[in-house]
Amino acid sequence: MVKVKRPLNRSIFIVCSLFIGLLCIISSVLLYTVYTKHMFERYKMQLKSVVNYTESYINHDDMVECAKTNVESEEYGVFQTFIDNLIDEYDDIHYVYIIQVDTLDKNISLNLICAANSKERKEKEPEELYRLGQDVTNYYSFKIRKKLASYYTGKNEYCYFDNNTQWGNDYTLAHPIYDGSGNVYGLLCANIGIAEINTAVYKHTFINIVMIALSGIIFTALLIIWMRRNVTTPLKKLEKYVSDFAETSSGKRDPNELHYYPPEIHTKNEVEALSDAYSKLSGDLREYVIGIAEAEKEAKGLQERVTQMNAIAYKDTLTHVKNKAAYEQKKNQLIKDIFEEKNEEFGIIMVDVNYLKKVNDIYGHDRGDEYIKGACKIICDVFSHSNVYRIGGDEFVILLEKRDYENRDNLIKLAKDIFNECMHDDTRDAWSKYSMAIGLAVWKKGYSFDKVFSLADQNMYEDKAEIKKSFIIK
Repeated sequence: MVKVKRPLNRSIFIVCSLFIGLLCIISSVLLYTVYTKHMFERYKMQLKSVVNYTESYINHDDMVECAKTNVESEEYGVFQTFIDNLIDEYDDIHYVYIIQVDTLDKNISLNLICAANSKERKEKEPEELYRLGQDVTNYYSFKIRKKLASYYTGKNEYCYFDNNTQWGNDYTLAHPIYDGSGNVYGLLCANIGIAEINTAVYKHTFINIVMIALSGIIFTALLIIWMRRNVTTPLKKLEKYVSDFAETSSGKRDPNELHYYPPEIHTKNEVEALSDAYSKLSGDLREYVIGIAEAEKEAKGLQERVTQMNAIAYKDTLTHVKNKAAYEQKKNQLIKDIFEEKNEEFGIIMVDVNYLKKVNDIYGHDRGDEYIKGACKIICDVFSHSNVYRIGGDEFVILLEKRDYENRDNLIKLAKDIFNECMHDDTRDAWSKYSMAIGLAVWKKGYSFDKVFSLADQNMYEDKAEIKKSFIIK
């Protein structure tokens, strides 16, 4: 019998092992990349949630005063206790602190306004607790200090960066916070350790690689068993018959003595079956990958369609501002915030289009639509930082928050001046002499949402009466 130099079983095992190893290497790179991106996005959301939650407990005016005087108030102490408990509760969060950036000198100095002290730090290092006014400039490199100074402009609401300080290597979110005048007085920061993120990534990657390797090992074992039964064993049997024939035929000269009795196997059919099996396997795998890609594409398209449908569902078809359904959603949220005593200051402006019926009756509904759209555009341009809702044919609601709320009197005066100019501009067509009655009401503690709305509506009707006394559209 001829000695086989490279047994087929061993070759199959070596090839499969190399394939599994290569698959594990490629998969580990891809999985590490995907999980790293996923983990950082996840921790970004967590940091943002923690920062927003923490900011909701800050009395900014009191915090500004404490920063100026370096004297802790009673409210400062309550907030200090809150953030101390916060980092003890969330193991992932390393630090929560408010830092003040002084850019008057080129060195860029940093001072703590407030910083969380964990329970462990209080017990082990009570003399090293973070305190109001503490100079932490040397804790940060100049590059990081320069980056913090750039965030201090308030142009970016949420700023993420790697932060390698004396406290450790962390992933940090810095969020500008404002005093009552709208000026940035500090950065509210939260840190998560880079080591924790990497550990989570390595853990998930390792688990998946192990699963891939185990799947590959199981697949290889089954393949070798199948190959022995359907390929290698029949080939060995065939080899034996051929070797026996060669041995018995050696030295024979009579053709009649050369007898070859083939075994009852069909090598060609089995090899073809094996080829078909691999072809089918590769075909199934390709179809599986194609199916996944198509499913992912379909899911993405579905998500985009859902987003588009949501946008359409909450948008007014004529003016393209938000519609009554969007208003009801926002109204319910504000009612909930009022009930839970966590709402910020806001105001409601009721706006009603004047003379719409007369424009429709005289010039037609197409001109009436132009009249509504033109008037709405003015409102949107003036109150550019607020949500505008069309809640009826000629009725609009503006919910004032933050910048527009603080500048509400000037904005209302500007809107009235623009409408007054339009009404008295004889060069305009009648359907371009836009006129709107405006009524403002401001939420105060103890007010319900409906009361604020009712006051705004009442003020709007008073304004409408004044306008109609002084002007009549022709």
